[in-house]
Amino acid sequence: MLKEKERVVYNFLAIMDAIIAWLSLDIAFYLYFGQFTFLSNKDSIILHLVVIGLWLLLSKAFRTNEIYRSRPYSILLFNVIGMTIVGVGALALAVFLFNLHYIGITPLIYFGAVSATVLFLIKLSFFSYLKGARRRGFNYRNILIIGDESAITFIKQVLKYKEWGYRIVGVVGNEQLSNKVGDLVTVLPEDADVDKLIEEKTIDEVIYCQQKAKMEDIMALLTSCNELGVVFRMSSPFFNMLSNKTHLHYFDTTPVLTISNTPIDYLLLTAKGVFDFLVSFVTITIFSPLFIGIAIGIKMTSKGPIFFKQKRVGMRGRKFWVYKFRTMVTNAEDLKASLMDHNEMDGPVFKIEKDPRITGIGHFLRKTSLDELPQFFNVLLGDMSIVGPRPPVPAEVREYERWQLRRLSMKPGITCIWQISPSRNDVSFEEWMNMDLEYIDNWSLRLDFVIILKTIRTMLRADGR
Repeated sequence: MLKEKERVVYNFLAIMDAIIAWLSLDIAFYLYFGQFTFLSNKDSIILHLVVIGLWLLLSKAFRTNEIYRSRPYSILLFNVIGMTIVGVGALALAVFLFNLHYIGITPLIYFGAVSATVLFLIKLSFFSYLKGARRRGFNYRNILIIGDESAITFIKQVLKYKEWGYRIVGVVGNEQLSNKVGDLVTVLPEDADVDKLIEEKTIDEVIYCQQKAKMEDIMALLTSCNELGVVFRMSSPFFNMLSNKTHLHYFDTTPVLTISNTPIDYLLLTAKGVFDFLVSFVTITIFSPLFIGIAIGIKMTSKGPIFFKQKRVGMRGRKFWVYKFRTMVTNAEDLKASLMDHNEMDGPVFKIEKDPRITGIGHFLRKTSLDELPQFFNVLLGDMSIVGPRPPVPAEVREYERWQLRRLSMKPGITCIWQISPSRNDVSFEEWMNMDLEYIDNWSLRLDFVIILKTIRTMLRADGR
């Protein structure tokens, strides 16, 4: 029943995409030509019909109407922008090939801007409404979880995010799991009859979430779920490695599953490099007056150089100089030893909330992350990327545990998952390292886009230190 309703909603949204594209084309032509051009000639009618068909196909290809319960709105924005770029590009190519020069490229750019804006706002409103309905207890799904201690984080996420619309009917787990979450959900013993539970209770999904997966248990659950038409999901740390770095390699005619612990897609990594260069160049150009203003402010409020230069460790251990606006007194490194007893971070990282070495303007620059702006020059030089694990100082790297060295397997960046974490000022060193490895394991251009958007939001909140 739920699947049927989702299919109806999906088709409705696809039709809405086509209608919005049609209207957006008319609006764009009106803004450019000063009049509505539909039905004015045969080419205009054909163009409108092509737009309808193209947007129906693209909305399906980019999955802009998939009803995801737990994905952020930034993913929706990314999909809408991607669909619009491809669609407008295809239309521009058609204008060029069929010599429709009187239409021109500029109206199509207007069309893309109007279409993307309206589509995103309407979808944002619709999905916000769905999330609100789920918070109020509508459109929910009953789930049964089979797990161990590794399922604790997932269980708490489901309970925290009511807008996902999941109700935990029960958790089949051991005594340790019961002690941790028994006051939050109903925990059933490990020997509970799962087949009977699925058959007798109203279960929409079964989620298997155990650190050490047992193939015989998984196969039995799959069979039971298939027989009753219940969705089966599985969570495993192993999936982090399989997400985007798995391929078949052939030794002669023998296929071998190969898993790389770093991103290996040459084209996507090249696209990331091109994007880094272009965005850094544009950022430095546009914000050059801000650079000058900050430089004057630093010079007027404290003695010393405008920029702070420090040796950092980059990809595969390569060392380079990183540049930031100076936020501390000039002898900050000399004073560090006397402040070590006040260090609030565990591990090799040094950080205290009320650091006496920070200058007056330095507090503002750190809170807004504006002190990081000169690192766009590091990106232009190729030492850094916009998104990536933060580059550590050599002294920190010497104290890394072996598993933590893998964070150096990707080019360091200005921002990453740690910087956008709501509790970034209180994250432990080990959590920080795990966040960087999570980024490496799940890297994609889409993830970079999401992190950049959330970084801008974090800067506007000005809660750094």
